[in-house]
Amino acid sequence: MFFYLLLLFQQSSAGSDASSRTFTHTDPVTGQQLTCDRCPPGTFMRARCTATSRSDCAPCQPGSFTEMWNYIGKCLRCGVCSHNEVVKSACNASSDCLCGCKQGFYWRAELEMCVRHRQCQSGHGVLSSGTADKDTVCYACPDGTFSTSSAQQNCTEHRSCQALGQELLLRGSTWHDSICMNCTAAELNSETV
Repeated sequence: MFFYLLLLFQQSSAGSDASSRTFTHTDPVTGQQLTCDRCPPGTFMRARCTATSRSDCAPCQPGSFTEMWNYIGKCLRCGVCSHNEVVKSACNASSDCLCGCKQGFYWRAELEMCVRHRQCQSGHGVLSSGTADKDTVCYACPDGTFSTSSAQQNCTEHRSCQALGQELLLRGSTWHDSICMNCTAAELNSETV
């Protein structure tokens, strides 16, 4: 595997000019130094060039790929998306699969994995919803507003019992709404007891 990574590094640092499409090789029969053609993306080198023949390239089989001009002896195996990832573009002969985080997850670079978006705690609203690249950002609900635990809910203003024609039974806090009571209904209930 180290050999293939070294080749890929050499290829990527060589650039895409014409010289990166060739390599030097010593013919095992003649001992002559030869300049051979590399194989194009989507193929691998079945046989190196000789003094009498060009490099022989063959297409990558399904499930394998090469992304750059190369002289490796077999194509690289396609990657597999890991836990909490989905395929954004499938592997083909000239490119590996591209993975992305599932809905509700984001890429956390320091862990090198997709992590579930934060759920804002009670008393906190969503300042910005999470995306595939960043987590949900929460903020503390200001006075007069509340929020239950949710990844999507913003802080909501407490209901006005007076506007509803009711009395305030329990003042709202940052984690619950005001509780109102209809005094007429309360009087009727007390008379039936």
